[in-house]
Amino acid sequence: YIIRWMWEIVHEFDEADKQRFLQFATGSDRAPIEGLAQLQIIFARQGPDSESLPTSHTCFNHVLIPEYSSKEKLRAKLSLAIQNSQGFGLM
Repeated sequence: YIIRWMWEIVHEFDEADKQRFLQFATGSDRAPIEGLAQLQIIFARQGPDSESLPTSHTCFNHVLIPEYSSKEKLRAKLSLAIQNSQGFGLM
């Protein structure tokens, strides 16, 4: 249910937050040249419900999500994570 909730939340994001989510999950805020259909993101559970934020390993397009107790908590934690994530700052 966590993954289903996560996708429902991402689909409700505005374009700017969708771009932030892509940056959070992959390290890039742009779609691959081949298109988003070619992008493979792996989602995994990161333990039981907690106050931890979702985390990601951008080199592997791997997103770890605690098993939050509600969709609303997941929305709040995911939004906080994408709003405050920062890459390496390379230009």
